[in-house]
Amino acid sequence: MMTSLSDGAIMTKIKAMYGKRLTEEQYRALMQKKTVAEVAAYLKDETGYSEALSAVQPGSIHRGQLENMLRKTRFNRYLSLMRYEFQKESFYDYVVKEVEIDQILQMIRLLNTRRPEEYILQYPAFIEKKAAFSFLSLANVRDFDGLLALLAKTPYANLLRQFRPVGAELIDYTRCEVALQSFYYTGLKEQIKKKFSKKTALQLNEIFDTYTELTNINNILRYKAYFPKTPYAEIRKSMLPTNDRIPKRFMDELIESPDIDKARDALVHSPYVKYTNGKDNIFIEYELNRIRYNLCRNYLRFSQSTATVFVSYMILSMVEIANITTIIEGIRYGVPHEEIKKMII
Repeated sequence: MMTSLSDGAIMTKIKAMYGKRLTEEQYRALMQKKTVAEVAAYLKDETGYSEALSAVQPGSIHRGQLENMLRKTRFNRYLSLMRYEFQKESFYDYVVKEVEIDQILQMIRLLNTRRPEEYILQYPAFIEKKAAFSFLSLANVRDFDGLLALLAKTPYANLLRQFRPVGAELIDYTRCEVALQSFYYTGLKEQIKKKFSKKTALQLNEIFDTYTELTNINNILRYKAYFPKTPYAEIRKSMLPTNDRIPKRFMDELIESPDIDKARDALVHSPYVKYTNGKDNIFIEYELNRIRYNLCRNYLRFSQSTATVFVSYMILSMVEIANITTIIEGIRYGVPHEEIKKMII
């Protein structure tokens, strides 16, 4: 892991980078823009993204290009912090694995919609050298067998092989996603247990477990609302691994609720009601990100653990980019800025 000497350096650098985050005033200014070009120009001229967007011509950039450049900015921040980490196999490689899984899932979605050729338009070439497989080669995949062949030398192939579709069947995206995400979070927890002190491990587990737990509850409620006849066993197969902080009895009650109304009642009479949307009691992405944001912001400010501060900063960076993307999408579809504001963390 990082030495005590590099600990101080990376903590200082993270604090400096976090100090360049978008302010409330800058968010307000972004939401007042009318076009993607105006958003790009403001980010380039008035924010901490100026260096990353220095070569951009705002008038000619389109939405996908801008969003890809923002993702590249986050990855470059990660690389700048990794100059202080010298181990060949590092816990901090989880950031790259996160991107690898996102790209595999994106290709599976495109295969299911018969549009795999579109992957080339926005693939993150800037991570190519760090990834376990070639994203450029992923762009040439045209079927599930091709995907398995590309991933043959990675752990992902064995995880996905069991979901190989028969004939013209669609790929079971949900099962693929759960298998990949379970592999990802299980690996993270093993690394945390092996490499960190008890105090740091508790902090890191809280960050990751909070997200997986609320994601599981969210998914159960969506099954009950939109696919109420789904067998209980199938719902259980869709659950991500957690640290069992939520009582099994409560999870079983949610899963075995006959409909969304009964599931809602179970949630209303539990401590988890505060994490729901007051209108329909179904979690929304906004709520998941808001909870994660508040937890990570608190740890970044007060934790003395380099690993905790690093993870918190990377998640906060991801939320900020998601906010900008939300603004861009809102502008694209003509959403009033008052409504866009409600979707910003």
